[in-house]
Amino acid sequence: VNMVAGVAQSTIAFVGDSVTAASDMGETISKVNTLFGDSATGILAWSETSASAFGLSKQAALDAAGGLGNMFMQLGAGTEQAGDVSQDMVQLAADLASFHNAAGGTNEVLDTMSAAFRGEYDAVQRFIPTINAAAVELKAMEMTGKTSAKELTNLEKALAVQAIMMEDAGAATGDFARTSGGLANQQRILDAQMSNLKATVGEALLPVML
Repeated sequence: VNMVAGVAQSTIAFVGDSVTAASDMGETISKVNTLFGDSATGILAWSETSASAFGLSKQAALDAAGGLGNMFMQLGAGTEQAGDVSQDMVQLAADLASFHNAAGGTNEVLDTMSAAFRGEYDAVQRFIPTINAAAVELKAMEMTGKTSAKELTNLEKALAVQAIMMEDAGAATGDFARTSGGLANQQRILDAQMSNLKATVGEALLPVML
């Protein structure tokens, strides 16, 4: 009897989690479509392989890309540019988390990246030691051809931050793919696939719940 009750409770919990996951997924897809417009199709396709490519569920990948993309668009980037930068940063965050064995995983690295795009570099220096205010200004002037840091826009400095991260990630670049067969990344992939499964099951159940 206890075993049957336990199975029933587990099933009910799984169904509840699945419906919640499907609801969250629907809201996130709506946000991505609204933010990125015509560029959303490519981002949605990119998220379909996020579990195996960098250990994030589709929901988590889209949420991260949406957050970064929204920030870049507020700084003045177009939807296509914001989408491209966001996807690159999510992939790099997964590589850095894998290479440095970050306790908080990809989300921890993404938080430090977001802070760096706002001009706060201390946290991300654990992963990209070369980045600081002076380096960002120098890189931005190099990229724009401007001769004074006072002339730089916030978008230009944010794009310089991205460029430094991409260039100075060093051996961490591509680490998730190289070590995807290891236990840590296999667990990340499995967790992401389970989250995707719940969202898929919940999508079928959501009309009934509604």
